[in-house]
Amino acid sequence: MSPLISGLASVASLIFNATAGGPGKSSASRRSGADVEPEPSAVLTLSPQAEALAGFAGKGILVSQGKLENALGAVARGSAGSAANAASAALSGRPVSTQDFQELLTRFGADDAQKAQLTAGFDANKDGSITQDEFLKGLAKTKGAQAGSDFSQAVMQLMDRSGNADGSVTDKEFAAFSTAFAATVAQRAGVA
Repeated sequence: MSPLISGLASVASLIFNATAGGPGKSSASRRSGADVEPEPSAVLTLSPQAEALAGFAGKGILVSQGKLENALGAVARGSAGSAANAASAALSGRPVSTQDFQELLTRFGADDAQKAQLTAGFDANKDGSITQDEFLKGLAKTKGAQAGSDFSQAVMQLMDRSGNADGSVTDKEFAAFSTAFAATVAQRAGVA
């Protein structure tokens, strides 16, 4: 090896060592990952299963947790194959007032600014109520190219915060939000 290349390699090694573990670094950043608290993720994502649920929402299918422990169930708009689906179809046309929707958001830990942002985002026609169709279209925005929008990130933050707050929305966190909306619709319709 020529002296020039050897010298450059030594300088590069010194610079790397100085930046990787030099005195400018805090001792916490040099510890193993188990000792350091994870920082919140700047951009939230959907788990593959939650992404599938967002895809169902885009097709007009509300997926919620059923009465069985953590069981998921899906009901398409207008489907009436069973009594439960018929009841759901009847409720799907009933809107939730923005006040009721904001109460739901409060239960999920939203502050006033988030409630205003999410209510405006879900109430697409700005009529002061949120229909199941508007809700599903809002959920569908959490998937694909729209997932990086401020609205989608706010929805995912709300779902993730109510779960394990790890930066990725799971299917159970996603379904919990859908279930809460469906329960609000049913409660306001006097079914629940």
